[in-house]
Amino acid sequence: MILSAEKRNQAPVAYLGPEGSFSHLVARKRFGDEGLIPRGSVDEVFDFLNESPDSLAVVPIENSSGGIITATVDRILEESFSHHICEEITLNVKLALLGREGDTVKKIYSHFAPFHHCGKWLKAHYPDAEQSVTPSTTHAAIAASQEKGSAAIGAREGAERYGLDVLHYPISAEVPNVTEFFVLAREANEDSPENSRTSLAVELPDSSGSLFRFLEPLAANGVNLKRIESRPLVGRPNQYQFFIEVEGTSADSDVRKALEAARDVCLRLRSFGSYPANIRFES
Repeated sequence: MILSAEKRNQAPVAYLGPEGSFSHLVARKRFGDEGLIPRGSVDEVFDFLNESPDSLAVVPIENSSGGIITATVDRILEESFSHHICEEITLNVKLALLGREGDTVKKIYSHFAPFHHCGKWLKAHYPDAEQSVTPSTTHAAIAASQEKGSAAIGAREGAERYGLDVLHYPISAEVPNVTEFFVLAREANEDSPENSRTSLAVELPDSSGSLFRFLEPLAANGVNLKRIESRPLVGRPNQYQFFIEVEGTSADSDVRKALEAARDVCLRLRSFGSYPANIRFES
């Protein structure tokens, strides 16, 4: 692991809460139970980082069913973002339907990503149940615990925490459901770890072929592109920047050569650091 025990002991860890969320689960598995600070939204996690610059943060970046978490990408791409990505953690998510034994389920709460992942299963098993989107799976469990005839899709451990029963587990087990999280810290990693990736913000000229010219050196040097997301530039209509993740670090000669060539066609290129991407947990 890149983050030292000393660094962990000194720093609180903000995460997308409340307690019982999958971000909380990842934070607990990675850092233990002490010093964890729940926040109600991705924006509030980043606000906490700005207010407490020596802290760490755990935020979701992508779900295999629901796609990229644009709230996380947008905050990383902000001019004021001065932290670094230190780890990418993968969580193999297994979802449960939480409710009360004997209740007729008329309404189901969850975050948008589980609804997307479980769409076919819900249509087959609860076709008439109303679906209500919540900010997190924990918010869903809390809502279900307060309303008769309601259930929630989320982590199995949420049942005991919020006085619910596990009605089904796992949901849609035949379909992989993976969520990836970033660990953010003020200081960049000092080492260039194995199995690592590098994230970049790329602003290109508004001209034909500019993205191709940026990507061409990566392909020519055998650098694998893992993630690319286009996001609008705030205050500049019809202009965009890209959030890009590549395999390897600038310590790798092929990556270094590719980025040196790619930089020549960019209006601007920023790096958010290199980090291990082989940390994996089971829910």
